[in-house]
Amino acid sequence: MQRALVTTAAAMILAALAVTTTGCGGSAVGGAPRTVHPRASDKPASGKPAVVTHDGTAITQAGAKDAEIYVRVMRRYLSTPGENSFPQAFKTVYVLNQAYPNAADPNGKHERGTPITPATQEHVIAALAGMTHVIFVANRGSVIEAKGCGQVKNGGILITLGVPAIHGHEMRFPINGFVACAGATWLTYVLRDQPGVGWQVTGTTGTMAIA
Repeated sequence: MQRALVTTAAAMILAALAVTTTGCGGSAVGGAPRTVHPRASDKPASGKPAVVTHDGTAITQAGAKDAEIYVRVMRRYLSTPGENSFPQAFKTVYVLNQAYPNAADPNGKHERGTPITPATQEHVIAALAGMTHVIFVANRGSVIEAKGCGQVKNGGILITLGVPAIHGHEMRFPINGFVACAGATWLTYVLRDQPGVGWQVTGTTGTMAIA
């Protein structure tokens, strides 16, 4: 009889423990924390965080890559008189807010462009602030004065950025800089993807048109 009571008591204790464990969602007895697995939407899209501009706007990884390429190409172009055709530094640089695949073609119609996002524009402006004052504009006419055949106002230059064409570890990037009808260049830069450094301008390719 006593043995039967002990067996019954043990069974009741085991049943109580089973109920307690189930009620805690499978947690161990004693309040140990559960392992929470993050949802797919909580996980970062990549191992690197997005770039954030000074006004708190986040740029996607693709946007950050575009911005970095624009900065390196513009820095090379603006600091190389043999390529921009002017020995002096430009205090004001206007840039069209769309990129065109035929930017290096003097006869290009520029009918279709790829918008440069506001966040990417902000990144470029901030990165080149120590070199020049960059202003993105929606159309050419807004910054060209009707003097003679036309020239960029405020002694500035108008840059049309291209759309990069990537072939493995090499990139070709077209660009056009316009100061006046007798001061403009069209050319294509070559960039190479260097380990630990990223895309670097290594020179030009093809023909360079000068007006």
